Amino acid sequence: MKSRLAILLTSLALTACSEQVEQQTQTTEAAPAKVTNLDTYKQQAQSLLGEIRANEASQKLEQSSQQLVATSRQLLAEFTVKYPVCDSYLSALDKAADVIPTLPLEEIESGYHKDGKLPKYDSPVCYHAKDLLVHPATVQAMASQGMQFESAYEDAELEIVEVIAHFDQVEKALR
Repeated sequence: MKSRLAILLTSLALTACSEQVEQQTQTTEAAPAKVTNLDTYKQQAQSLLGEIRANEASQKLEQSSQQLVATSRQLLAEFTVKYPVCDSYLSALDKAADVIPTLPLEEIESGYHKDGKLPKYDSPVCYHAKDLLVHPATVQAMASQGMQFESAYEDAELEIVEVIAHFDQVEKALR
Protein backbone atom coordinates (compact mmCIF):
# COMPACT_ATOMS: atom_id res chain seq x y z
CA MET A 1 0.00 0.00 0.00
CA LYS A 2 2.83 2.39 0.87
CA SER A 3 4.50 1.69 -2.46
CA ARG A 4 1.26 2.38 -4.36
CA LEU A 5 0.83 5.63 -2.44
CA ALA A 6 4.44 6.60 -3.21
CA ILE A 7 3.93 5.84 -6.92
CA LEU A 8 0.70 7.84 -6.96
CA LEU A 9 2.29 10.85 -5.23
CA THR A 10 5.30 10.70 -7.55
CA SER A 11 3.01 10.54 -10.59
CA LEU A 12 1.01 13.53 -9.37
CA ALA A 13 4.19 15.50 -8.71
CA LEU A 14 5.57 14.72 -12.19
CA THR A 15 2.27 15.61 -13.84
CA ALA A 16 2.11 18.91 -11.98
CA CYS A 17 5.70 19.73 -12.97
CA SER A 18 5.11 18.91 -16.63
CA GLU A 19 1.91 21.01 -16.67
CA GLN A 20 3.82 23.93 -15.16
CA VAL A 21 6.56 23.64 -17.82
CA GLU A 22 3.91 23.38 -20.55
CA GLN A 23 2.13 26.51 -19.26
CA GLN A 24 5.43 28.43 -19.15
CA THR A 25 6.24 27.33 -22.70
CA GLN A 26 2.81 28.42 -23.94
CA THR A 27 3.19 31.80 -22.22
CA THR A 28 6.61 32.32 -23.80
CA GLU A 29 5.35 31.36 -27.25
CA ALA A 30 2.29 33.59 -26.95
CA ALA A 31 4.30 36.75 -26.24
CA PRO A 32 4.42 38.64 -29.56
CA ALA A 33 7.75 39.96 -30.75
CA LYS A 34 8.11 43.73 -30.73
CA VAL A 35 7.70 45.14 -34.23
CA THR A 36 10.35 47.77 -34.92
CA ASN A 37 10.32 50.65 -37.37
CA LEU A 38 12.88 48.66 -39.38
CA ASP A 39 10.43 45.76 -39.61
CA THR A 40 7.59 48.09 -40.57
CA TYR A 41 9.67 49.87 -43.21
CA LYS A 42 10.79 46.63 -44.81
CA GLN A 43 7.23 45.29 -44.92
CA GLN A 44 5.85 48.54 -46.34
CA ALA A 45 8.60 48.75 -48.98
CA GLN A 46 7.95 45.17 -50.11
CA SER A 47 4.21 45.84 -50.19
CA LEU A 48 4.67 49.02 -52.23
CA LEU A 49 6.91 47.15 -54.65
CA GLY A 50 4.17 44.54 -55.09
CA GLU A 51 1.58 47.26 -55.71
CA ILE A 52 3.78 48.88 -58.34
CA ARG A 53 4.38 45.55 -60.06
CA ALA A 54 0.60 44.95 -60.05
CA ASN A 55 0.09 48.36 -61.72
CA GLU A 56 -2.17 49.57 -58.91
CA ALA A 57 -3.95 52.92 -59.34
CA SER A 58 -2.01 56.14 -58.81
CA GLN A 59 -4.02 57.00 -55.68
CA LYS A 60 -3.12 53.68 -54.04
CA LEU A 61 0.57 54.10 -54.88
CA GLU A 62 0.54 57.67 -53.62
CA GLN A 63 -1.01 56.59 -50.32
CA SER A 64 1.36 53.65 -49.83
CA SER A 65 4.45 55.69 -50.67
CA GLN A 66 3.27 58.44 -48.31
CA GLN A 67 3.04 55.85 -45.50
CA LEU A 68 6.56 54.66 -46.33
CA VAL A 69 7.81 58.26 -46.16
CA ALA A 70 6.18 58.62 -42.72
CA THR A 71 7.88 55.44 -41.49
CA SER A 72 11.20 56.61 -42.92
CA ARG A 73 10.95 59.81 -40.89
CA GLN A 74 10.62 57.76 -37.71
CA LEU A 75 13.61 55.66 -38.76
CA LEU A 76 15.70 58.74 -39.51
CA ALA A 77 14.98 60.06 -36.02
CA GLU A 78 16.23 56.77 -34.55
CA PHE A 79 19.19 56.82 -36.91
CA THR A 80 20.40 60.25 -35.79
CA VAL A 81 20.40 59.06 -32.17
CA LYS A 82 22.89 56.33 -33.09
CA TYR A 83 24.73 58.44 -35.68
CA PRO A 84 24.68 62.05 -34.47
CA VAL A 85 27.17 62.91 -37.22
CA CYS A 86 24.20 62.66 -39.63
CA ASP A 87 21.94 64.99 -37.65
CA SER A 88 22.18 68.20 -39.71
CA TYR A 89 21.99 66.29 -42.99
CA LEU A 90 18.99 64.18 -42.03
CA SER A 91 17.25 66.99 -40.14
CA ALA A 92 17.35 69.15 -43.27
CA LEU A 93 15.84 66.28 -45.21
CA ASP A 94 13.13 65.75 -42.59
CA LYS A 95 12.17 69.43 -42.78
CA ALA A 96 11.71 69.05 -46.55
CA ALA A 97 9.84 65.72 -46.36
CA ASP A 98 6.39 67.23 -46.90
CA VAL A 99 7.58 69.40 -49.79
CA ILE A 100 9.63 66.84 -51.73
CA PRO A 101 6.64 64.91 -53.16
CA THR A 102 5.19 68.15 -54.52
CA LEU A 103 8.31 69.03 -56.52
CA PRO A 104 9.00 68.28 -60.17
CA LEU A 105 10.94 65.02 -60.56
CA GLU A 106 14.00 66.85 -61.93
CA GLU A 107 14.15 69.01 -58.80
CA ILE A 108 13.85 65.97 -56.54
CA GLU A 109 16.71 64.36 -58.46
CA SER A 110 19.07 67.32 -58.28
CA GLY A 111 18.07 68.60 -54.87
CA TYR A 112 17.67 65.39 -52.88
CA HIS A 113 18.92 62.36 -54.80
CA LYS A 114 22.12 64.25 -55.67
CA ASP A 115 22.10 66.29 -52.43
CA GLY A 116 22.01 69.74 -54.06
CA LYS A 117 19.67 71.12 -51.37
CA LEU A 118 21.16 69.25 -48.41
CA PRO A 119 24.15 70.05 -46.22
CA LYS A 120 27.34 68.03 -46.59
CA TYR A 121 27.60 64.81 -44.61
CA ASP A 122 30.65 63.28 -42.97
CA SER A 123 29.81 59.58 -43.13
CA PRO A 124 28.60 57.40 -46.02
CA VAL A 125 26.09 55.80 -43.67
CA CYS A 126 24.18 59.11 -43.71
CA TYR A 127 23.65 58.80 -47.46
CA HIS A 128 22.02 55.38 -47.18
CA ALA A 129 19.66 56.64 -44.47
CA LYS A 130 18.68 59.67 -46.57
CA ASP A 131 17.57 57.47 -49.42
CA LEU A 132 15.01 55.73 -47.21
CA LEU A 133 12.97 58.93 -47.48
CA VAL A 134 13.95 60.27 -50.90
CA HIS A 135 13.06 57.21 -52.98
CA PRO A 136 9.52 56.70 -51.64
CA ALA A 137 8.96 60.47 -51.81
CA THR A 138 9.93 60.27 -55.48
CA VAL A 139 7.37 57.51 -56.03
CA GLN A 140 4.81 59.62 -54.18
CA ALA A 141 5.55 62.51 -56.57
CA MET A 142 5.28 60.20 -59.58
CA ALA A 143 1.96 58.81 -58.37
CA SER A 144 0.54 62.26 -57.65
CA GLN A 145 1.29 63.20 -61.28
CA GLY A 146 -0.49 60.05 -62.44
CA MET A 147 0.96 56.74 -63.54
CA GLN A 148 -0.17 57.14 -67.14
CA PHE A 149 2.51 55.14 -68.90
CA GLU A 150 4.12 51.75 -68.33
CA SER A 151 7.47 53.54 -68.08
CA ALA A 152 6.20 55.37 -64.96
CA TYR A 153 5.60 52.01 -63.26
CA GLU A 154 9.05 50.82 -64.34
CA ASP A 155 10.69 53.98 -62.95
CA ALA A 156 8.75 53.63 -59.70
CA GLU A 157 9.79 49.99 -59.42
CA LEU A 158 13.45 50.96 -59.83
CA GLU A 159 13.08 53.57 -57.08
CA ILE A 160 11.78 50.99 -54.60
CA VAL A 161 14.24 48.27 -55.63
CA GLU A 162 17.01 50.80 -55.01
CA VAL A 163 15.62 51.87 -51.64
CA ILE A 164 15.50 48.24 -50.54
CA ALA A 165 19.23 48.00 -51.28
CA HIS A 166 19.86 51.13 -49.20
CA PHE A 167 17.60 49.73 -46.49
CA ASP A 168 19.88 46.71 -46.12
CA GLN A 169 22.79 49.05 -45.34
CA VAL A 170 20.74 51.03 -42.83
CA GLU A 171 19.46 47.87 -41.18
CA LYS A 172 23.03 46.64 -40.68
CA ALA A 173 24.02 50.02 -39.26
CA LEU A 174 21.14 50.06 -36.77
CA ARG A 175 21.29 46.45 -35.57
